[in-house]
Amino acid sequence: MYERYFSEEQLPQVVSELQQWAPNISRWLLYGPMGVGKTALVRAWIGEQVASPTFTYINHYSHAVHVDLYRFPAGSPSRWADVYTLLEEAPLIFVEWAEKLPEPPPLPWAEVHLSFTPTGHRYLRALIRDN
Repeated sequence: MYERYFSEEQLPQVVSELQQWAPNISRWLLYGPMGVGKTALVRAWIGEQVASPTFTYINHYSHAVHVDLYRFPAGSPSRWADVYTLLEEAPLIFVEWAEKLPEPPPLPWAEVHLSFTPTGHRYLRALIRDN
């Protein structure tokens, strides 16, 4: 398990630590309330071109995919099939609001739980699911 308190300015260091902690993980499932910094974490990992995919659901970048399930139209099985295909095939994928996935993704993956703290920092707890 990886745990850390951090400020937004420390996100590049957090990303570096996560990459060292789980170098072979390509599936990152992100959990946490609105505004806690899920997209900011992905932006620190992928680059400044990352925008919140809340209205586009899925954004493809040169080496990664960013999925936001907050407003994902869950009623269509073909849309879920597209998401699960990406979870199988993307070289690196981040899924925000991962609790909305109807089935777990293929193993292994990392769960990243983000939360607010009373001091204004964020708390991150990550664990790897591999069995």
